[in-house]
Amino acid sequence: MQEHYKSLADSALEMLLDLGVDFADVRLLSIEGLRIEVADGKVKELKFMDEVGLAFRCLVAGGWGFTSTSALVVDEVKRSCLQAYKLAKNIGDGAKDKLKLSCSNTAATSAVILKPIEPLSNMTVAEKLAMCREMEREMLSFSDRVKSTSAIYSEFSENAYTVNSLGLKSEYLVPGLIVQASAYASEAGLVQRGYESHGGTGGLELLKHRKPLDIAEDAARKAIELLAAKSPPAGRHTCILDPELAGVFIHEAFGHACEADLVLSGASILEGMTSKIVGSPKVTVKDDPSLKGLFGHVPADSEGVVGRGTTLVDRGVLMSYMHSLETSSRMGVQPTGNGRAQGYASFPLVRMTNTFIDKGECSVEELFESIRKGVYAKGSSYGYVDPARGEFVFKCSMLYLIEDGEPIQLCRDAALSGHTLEVLMNVEAVADDLSFRPGLCGKEDQFVRVTSGSPHIAVRNVLVGGMA
Repeated sequence: MQEHYKSLADSALEMLLDLGVDFADVRLLSIEGLRIEVADGKVKELKFMDEVGLAFRCLVAGGWGFTSTSALVVDEVKRSCLQAYKLAKNIGDGAKDKLKLSCSNTAATSAVILKPIEPLSNMTVAEKLAMCREMEREMLSFSDRVKSTSAIYSEFSENAYTVNSLGLKSEYLVPGLIVQASAYASEAGLVQRGYESHGGTGGLELLKHRKPLDIAEDAARKAIELLAAKSPPAGRHTCILDPELAGVFIHEAFGHACEADLVLSGASILEGMTSKIVGSPKVTVKDDPSLKGLFGHVPADSEGVVGRGTTLVDRGVLMSYMHSLETSSRMGVQPTGNGRAQGYASFPLVRMTNTFIDKGECSVEELFESIRKGVYAKGSSYGYVDPARGEFVFKCSMLYLIEDGEPIQLCRDAALSGHTLEVLMNVEAVADDLSFRPGLCGKEDQFVRVTSGSPHIAVRNVLVGGMA
């Protein structure tokens, strides 16, 4: 990060404080990136991103003001600071709730530079494009029933510098990438999709942890296998969820309900539930931005708070929500490092980072052996979640019938539905094979990188049905 730009951020904070605000923070963000998508043999997208900007936020008598700019010059910074102040004062003059922010549980200054083993620049754009083309060829060569394909490579280098009037100052540089493959197979009018992805924070070494051609082959294999699948069994079953589906469940159905802004607005089933039982004693849930290598790794949030990991559920008991500076101050607790924004032009919201069910004590083999008759649900295609009512529907990518601990028949177009807390209460066993999946999470039209994770888990009395 150029020192001149950091000096502008420091000066902007002083400008806001001189205007008499109750709180202010200034965030300098630089993002460089590349996105390549090859679909059906054609380059659908080849896009560079190189943006840098400043975000100015202030609080006056309970009213927030927020502005941003990409014009990093003194006059524009002065204009933006004054505009943010005027917005805050206009809102604050009519505000009944006079908010005061506080934070005392984190280091005043933090700096993290994540150095990749193999820099992203070690591979040319032409080589990355060729990799995507090769992934497509791999999917098409897997079977002549694979009719349509897509391969995506996306990388970023995120450099942030944040200062605020509470004395927090943070700076970090984090690179990362994600690779995605989609294959559509058809036969006799039936079309099925296979999807795989891999990514994290770091450099090109991530492509060696799971090779792009293996990702492509796995996507094609899924699509082909689903063509021969049967219809799912309707009714309630003991169900094993694989790490991907269990991770999606804990992120979508439970994680969002743990976001304190939703709790405060009355939009969460978990309102007033801290210190109460919300799940089986087998279940421990965490959100931890400090986990290096995962796609949701964030050394400090968009408010400058260093997150060291939050235990949301400890052996079935709800321990904490996820917080920003505002929500933690309203609830009289400490922030958790979950105030995140997409880019410099967005206001921070309470967002997840790396959210997961922690590993249990039994092996995957023991988990399956405990199920005489049930179903094994893998992956997630899409779904619906209502955090306020605690209801969800997830279409799983694949579902197998289980007899005597063995998956015996593949089913397609299966959906799991129910009540979030009921499912958590019905968790009978958690395996020790914790794994993670990268993704993007949307909230109020902002998208941030996250990771969901879980071991295999066994849940009784899950409602299974068909979903086109």
